Amino acid sequence: MRRRVGIAQALLADPRLLIVDEPTAGLDPEERIRFRTLLSQLAGERTVLLSTHIVDDVAQTCRELAVLASGRLVFRGTVGDLTRQADGRVWTVVTSGPAPASGTVVSALPHDGGMRYRVVGDSPPALDADPAAPNLEDGYLALAQNTP
Repeated sequence: MRRRVGIAQALLADPRLLIVDEPTAGLDPEERIRFRTLLSQLAGERTVLLSTHIVDDVAQTCRELAVLASGRLVFRGTVGDLTRQADGRVWTVVTSGPAPASGTVVSALPHDGGMRYRVVGDSPPALDADPAAPNLEDGYLALAQNTP
């Protein structure tokens, strides 16, 4: 409710620019969806600058985005542009052994007595790794791997 009141206060002056910092942190899934919808609606009438570490919020609300690293702009483009940073660099591998040593493990899920790993890297993490379609989080990780 505090976030809603804060947005309502900010909108009283009908600003052309609305800046929100981590607006959905700590919200339950239903409130997060409602708040993202509100931000998207507001963006139709003004510029909304969303600062967040929650990749799903970006994927669900933003047309354009920028990525900063150490105070430098390292990427500016659309959600699709950032996702494409990981084209050909996302793999899944199922193993009963240790996690892949190469690349960045994005997720690990139990699977038929072993683990299914999703990995972002320059090459397949194992001989039996399967290519996977990238998502926004994968694109961000691919960008981070290539940013000094």
